[in-house]
Amino acid sequence: MEKNAYFRVENKDDGMFLKIIPEEGGAPVSINDIMYYLDTKQIEYDIKQLNNYLGMGKFERSFRLNNKKGYPQNEHLKLDIDRYGMKVVGRFYAPTNDGSVMTLDEIIGELKFNKILNGYILKNIKIFEQARLYCTDILLAKAVKPIHGHDAEIEYFFKTDVVAKPKLNEDGTVDFHHLGNISHVNIGDKLAHLTPADPGTPGIDVFGNPIPAKTVVRKVLKHGRNISLSEDKLDMYSDVAGHATLVDDTVYVSDVYEVPNNVDASTGDIEYNGNVLVKGNVNTGYTVRAAGDVIVEGVVEGANIHAGGDITLRLGVQGMFRACLTAGGSIVSRFIENCEIVKAGGTITTDAIMHSDVRSKEAVIVAGKRGLISGGQVVAGTKIAAKTLGSGMDTQTLLEVGIDPDIMDRYHYLEHEKTSREEENEEFKKMFETFQKQVKSGMKVDKDRLKKMQDAKEKFNENESFILEADTEIKSILTELENAKSGSVEVTGTVHTGVTITIAKAKFRVTDELSFTKFVKDGADIRKMSL
Repeated sequence: MEKNAYFRVENKDDGMFLKIIPEEGGAPVSINDIMYYLDTKQIEYDIKQLNNYLGMGKFERSFRLNNKKGYPQNEHLKLDIDRYGMKVVGRFYAPTNDGSVMTLDEIIGELKFNKILNGYILKNIKIFEQARLYCTDILLAKAVKPIHGHDAEIEYFFKTDVVAKPKLNEDGTVDFHHLGNISHVNIGDKLAHLTPADPGTPGIDVFGNPIPAKTVVRKVLKHGRNISLSEDKLDMYSDVAGHATLVDDTVYVSDVYEVPNNVDASTGDIEYNGNVLVKGNVNTGYTVRAAGDVIVEGVVEGANIHAGGDITLRLGVQGMFRACLTAGGSIVSRFIENCEIVKAGGTITTDAIMHSDVRSKEAVIVAGKRGLISGGQVVAGTKIAAKTLGSGMDTQTLLEVGIDPDIMDRYHYLEHEKTSREEENEEFKKMFETFQKQVKSGMKVDKDRLKKMQDAKEKFNENESFILEADTEIKSILTELENAKSGSVEVTGTVHTGVTITIAKAKFRVTDELSFTKFVKDGADIRKMSL
């Protein structure tokens, strides 16, 4: 069995001496161990002379610590207790020549004195008792880990991902009246079933405290009006015939708030936990916020529309560079003009986009007679399709496809946070270097300074862990962008100069007018194909 080097303090008539016992295949003696022990026992010594003695590497003779007659010191146990209560590591130090060793019962007693009441590793304690492994980390106790359960699950029995899809007429116009976005249900139809969560089995830490199993997602069947639950609350049924929608885990059936005229000073802002139908316009400066769908039969001006489901604008939005539209589902609008942001979790379908920031996790389809995208920026996860891109006046128009906008936001966050933490760790390194030099020079370290260094080391390790994980995630995102091939831009008419197309990380600037062209990624470049 390998043994680390260790030391023993010897009490003699003419003073106190330090005896080094060399290692047997293990680690050499550590000055940190020696300083900790001498300081803990309040034994006087000269740190410079001690450093010189240890630097010689020859330990045949003992080192005189002081000229005083010392007191007997029994075997000493230093405990490193994980702050989360997951483990306890002990480090034993030899008794003085006139002291005594600890028994198994005394070691257990020391653990109990430090409130370590559970998870003793008797095998390791007995090994120490037999071999007296000093200046060696020994795992003395560890927690019993919990057994994790599983999240609750809900199965829905109606279409939860209905997408509004306008019909393209033979004359090139778009029918915004028949969108096919209704999920019909009848009286008594089963809408959902809940499988409850399994909470798992808790563990117990070394202090005897319970360690909860991983928190599971507990769910209940949430619903609006016209819906009932079974007696055990595990099944959901419709009480009426109507239209079922799922918004933020809540099921609604034919739950519509109707605004008969405009959203203006007479109504104030509209906020409703369901679907909203506005018969008139939404005027500048007002907000419509719905957990479900929003339908506006008039015009949206410089207003805000936020929907957990779909947004349908029968006419369109003249945003005055103030309008903000966000939808968890799809957006359908006759035109989108001068908007600050238009963002959808589903598809965006319109007849024209002008000077607006438009973002879709899926596709942007600009259909109809004009089919125009001119000015601003349009970003889509899978596809952008239009008749005309840009204008004859070289209007700067940016199109980006093959990129989930949320993923790119995550990428930029990781890059910024990683840089910040790397800079912080460089400062920590300088602090550690200064501290080591001070220790070697013989400066004594008080508890506050030592605590500060320990906290800095913990933060340093936390930063290193984040940087490592961030690097992995950034590489994954970049790899995903490099390998992205499915994104495309399709133009059934003209692409003017001033248009820039980006697919994943590949970029193409239009310098000559093009017609009937499909743009796809080909390796690191963008390839043009005729339609």
